[in-house]
Amino acid sequence: MENNQTAFLKGVKILAEEHFRSLRPYRSGFEVEHLYIKGYQDLLFHLESLINVCILALDNPHVGEHTQIREPQVHIQKVLELTAQLIPFEEAGFLDQMRELISTLEKED
Repeated sequence: MENNQTAFLKGVKILAEEHFRSLRPYRSGFEVEHLYIKGYQDLLFHLESLINVCILALDNPHVGEHTQIREPQVHIQKVLELTAQLIPFEEAGFLDQMRELISTLEKED
């Protein structure tokens, strides 16, 4: 049993090194490049908010009336591009592989 736990921990360490790249530890939370977030739930909340703002902006029939904002569609596009870059795909791959690793260990027991 102890051998399985050691192998499991080594596997977790290898997977973490390969996949935990989007969020970097920072004081009491994490950061994405220069953005401070508290964790994955906080990141996903921010992503959802960015997408919702863009949806609302696109549905706004008066979007062209804001003369102080030049080319509002360009700003919406930039926000969506940023949002796409913030999605933690590497960590999702890690979680998928962790599930597989845990399932393998459960079958051995």
